[in-house]
Amino acid sequence: MKTLHLYRHAKAAEGAAGGNDHARALAKRGIKSAKAMAEHFDATDFSVDHVYCSTARRTRETYDHVASALGNTPVSFSDRLYLIDVGELMDFIRGLPDAVESVMLVGHNPAFHVAALVLVKEASHGHGAERDALKEKFPTGALCSIAFNVKHWKGIKAGGGTLKAFARPRDLGVN
Repeated sequence: MKTLHLYRHAKAAEGAAGGNDHARALAKRGIKSAKAMAEHFDATDFSVDHVYCSTARRTRETYDHVASALGNTPVSFSDRLYLIDVGELMDFIRGLPDAVESVMLVGHNPAFHVAALVLVKEASHGHGAERDALKEKFPTGALCSIAFNVKHWKGIKAGGGTLKAFARPRDLGVN
């Protein structure tokens, strides 16, 4: 069983000095939602085996706010995850090391939203409302957790995942 957690970076400020998108920092609302997600992780005993995070400032700052809730989980920062397209994201996921059972990727839309919709079975038992919310939007600061009944990451395919959770900042009291 493999579990993939797609964590979209929290709300970023509108612009960065010199128009450098990679350098955009979190907005105040983003900081608030990332801290709420850290509390959610603590309250639900959330854990992963490894975190892979885009190198963009907003993703690194998002990760920084939840890192303490993840304990000593190893983290790798990857330029490849910065504004990755969905095809490359699927390749990244399928190339994850099989020794890792549960992974959290911290990154960006639209790839996270499209990948989640492609990977999750249409009927995820007990999670219909979350599936409907996911179909509508994958907002900043949201976490989508998908389980796969496979032994190897390379075995992940479209429609092969079961939605386990979809937590949005507004679900945690952050607007």
